[in-house]
Amino acid sequence: MSGLMMQAQLLPTLFPPSTFPPSVLVVNDPTDTCNLLCEAISAAGYIVTPVKNANETLKHMKIIVPDIVLLDTTSPLIKGFELGRQIKSTSAWAKIPILFMIEQANSSQIINSFESGGIDYISKPLRIPEVLARLLTHVDTNIPNKQPNIQNKQPNIWSKHLQYHTELLTQCVDA
Repeated sequence: MSGLMMQAQLLPTLFPPSTFPPSVLVVNDPTDTCNLLCEAISAAGYIVTPVKNANETLKHMKIIVPDIVLLDTTSPLIKGFELGRQIKSTSAWAKIPILFMIEQANSSQIINSFESGGIDYISKPLRIPEVLARLLTHVDTNIPNKQPNIQNKQPNIWSKHLQYHTELLTQCVDA
């Protein structure tokens, strides 16, 4: 069993069954690592959609707008920074958080991540607990934009949601 999957199995689901889970669009070329990453994110309670290139990403986003995008910058099939700029330049998608997965966490790659519309970056090799913690942080930051529609159906769900997975992350860190 790979290290990524072992890390994922140690983490509980971040979202209680009574809430609608956030959606993550993972833009990465199809590899075993990508499959394991998607499985780990899904096991944490997210709805995960993997896509392998910019065209698939744009087609998907015209139909279903994700809560967050996890975008690889090193794939030969994807021009990650260019795709990030394209997503951010489309008004319907401009507020979607983008986390770039970068091969080298050097200054130029990090700056390029932010200049291309990213709100954060994750350096490779990926560490599942770090990926999940960053996703959770940015999904929670983005959730207030959706509260009016959801709170009409389930009052106070987001404060309970935040409290629930804050406790779970604390347990994971302490373990």
